[in-house]
Amino acid sequence: MELAPDITPEELQVFLQEADEQLQLLDEDLVRLEQEHDNEELVQEIFRAAHTLKGSSAMLGYTPMTELAHAMENLLDKFRKGTLTPSTPVFDALLLSLDALRDLRETLESPDAAPTDITTVVRELDKVAREKSQESAEVPPDGEGTTASLQPALEISSEAKERLEAAITSGKKPLSVKVALSVGPPWSAMRCFQILQETSGLGDVITSSPSAKAIEEGVTASDLELVLATSAEEDEVRRVVASVIDVERVDVTPLEERAKVESDLTRSKDLGAAASDRELRTVRIDVARLDNLMNLVGELVIERTRISQIGKILEARYREDDLVHSLGVTTSNVVKVVNELQEDIMQVRMLPIGRVFNGLPRVARDVAQKLGKKLDLTMDGQETEIDRSLAERIRDPLVHMLRNAVDHGIETPELRISRGKPEKGTVKLDARHEQSHIVITLEDDGGGIDPEVMKAVALKRDVITQELADKISDKEAIRLIFSSGLSTASEVTDVSGRGVGMDIVNANIEAINGYIDVETELEKGTKFTLGLPLTLATIQGLLLPVGGDTYAVPLIYVTEAVLLTKDMVSTIHGSEVINLRGSVMPLIRLREVFGIEDAHPTTEFAVVVRSGDRVVGIVADEVKEPQEIVVKTLGQYIGDTNGISGASILADGQVVLILDVISLIQRATSNARDREHRSLVSMS
Repeated sequence: MELAPDITPEELQVFLQEADEQLQLLDEDLVRLEQEHDNEELVQEIFRAAHTLKGSSAMLGYTPMTELAHAMENLLDKFRKGTLTPSTPVFDALLLSLDALRDLRETLESPDAAPTDITTVVRELDKVAREKSQESAEVPPDGEGTTASLQPALEISSEAKERLEAAITSGKKPLSVKVALSVGPPWSAMRCFQILQETSGLGDVITSSPSAKAIEEGVTASDLELVLATSAEEDEVRRVVASVIDVERVDVTPLEERAKVESDLTRSKDLGAAASDRELRTVRIDVARLDNLMNLVGELVIERTRISQIGKILEARYREDDLVHSLGVTTSNVVKVVNELQEDIMQVRMLPIGRVFNGLPRVARDVAQKLGKKLDLTMDGQETEIDRSLAERIRDPLVHMLRNAVDHGIETPELRISRGKPEKGTVKLDARHEQSHIVITLEDDGGGIDPEVMKAVALKRDVITQELADKISDKEAIRLIFSSGLSTASEVTDVSGRGVGMDIVNANIEAINGYIDVETELEKGTKFTLGLPLTLATIQGLLLPVGGDTYAVPLIYVTEAVLLTKDMVSTIHGSEVINLRGSVMPLIRLREVFGIEDAHPTTEFAVVVRSGDRVVGIVADEVKEPQEIVVKTLGQYIGDTNGISGASILADGQVVLILDVISLIQRATSNARDREHRSLVSMS
């Protein structure tokens, strides 16, 4: 891989970031365009993205990407002009080229990776363009719109003048575009070239100063002026130019009025100025640095609470001391500042969950096509904000769930018609905030999950015994879908059938202190519900003292806490259970789980926790009020510990262990089943 010799590492990083944005836009918009063939604005947006990739990769000297983006641009141009019939092969070729562009982008970060061969992809783009093209039936009226008397601000050659008159004859309007940049060489040249690429996506660039050729030859300038023949409105041109990084001012006027607007460009207060000002008020920041800031704020939060507590103790002891009073005021201010700092850092880490959803339409489209199914994917709540670290952790589980819904849930068109359903299935993805956590639902209108089938498959795979299969409820049978190695697929394909999928989803969700629930109805559909914490950095935890230790249970799982009395506790098949208002649930005694041997307290409490449809009571000596707890992982110190997901430090310096509620629930329910199984065997 060879790049231009004068490209710095910083310039390469800027290119990679911009390429990521354009590739993501192409991924989203191409799938949308397949459903919305007549959306001209979408076509223009896709064309501009390909233009931008071609231009910026050319400035970088990255020839393979330039050539591939150019071939993609040619195909899109036919689409834009109406000479290409939209079809599945067209979009297959475009999406194939998008995948190749992604591979090329990754090669820049991994120089040792095998080079991507674009020959086949470019050949496919050209082939589709030739096979699917047709002549446009629309012919512009002769002579309409001719304005030979126009006096452009730039001097243009006779050849350019002929192009301008031809563009006007075809119905396009000429605009004068003047741009001021906030950077100098060599970045100004790259930005000028990028602006020319962006505007050419809107129409025909008749002439410019400096020209594209001059820029490629090394000519630099702090501003750019061009004449553009376009069907787009002035505001649209202004918006597109202003979206380019480092644009300081934009002036777009009809060409015939150019003489009236020679006022100083720096005093222009148009839409482009406002947009570029907003751009200048934003900066890019490395995620690792953001994570480090969050860790430092976490330490501040711990010390904030400790300082606050010490201040209260001193004020109680020395009420009349002026110095102690001043310390109290200072402490209050420090607490306020740390609180605001924590809130701001948390907000910086938040991003719309739509960033996670954006790649899913492509996944659904590809799987549906492989399986010969028809599908509509709708997504709501994309503006719901989620912590960046969580967003990275739930992407793979959502992909697994979506593939599972299309593969196992949605029926074939023929089967759907026979069941009185529309031949096109529907999958709905939704996100929302609910109290102290985030809820994501994935619902399909497919065939549902048959509990009897789940039992039969689980028996065949030795996941459960026949005795247990006879005893478990339909809900418990449905939850077998999360068992390791369990698949209901009749054959192994590249989509499913390898015995992995939903167990991975369950493990990943539980690893971030979330839960997953499932509701289903035969021939009606299935709904998966994910409950996730707002962030992995801090939690709201209920403190549970047991002996000399203190444990914290995340509030996301807690439904209530009750004083435990002897008459509330029963024993079934050797396991303790509690009957709470008619609901029977297993009990988990933290003393037994963690081997605490000191004297038992006179009073005990049961904290009721829920994960999906599984409910368990956790027994502790006391229940203290909830606190915000900064989560610290223990993996690097003592390794994974059953029942513990992390630790924290309280204001008094005491170490608190954070309970892994999911593993405790699994332990309680599996112990109950084992005892029940042994009881059934002994009875037989």
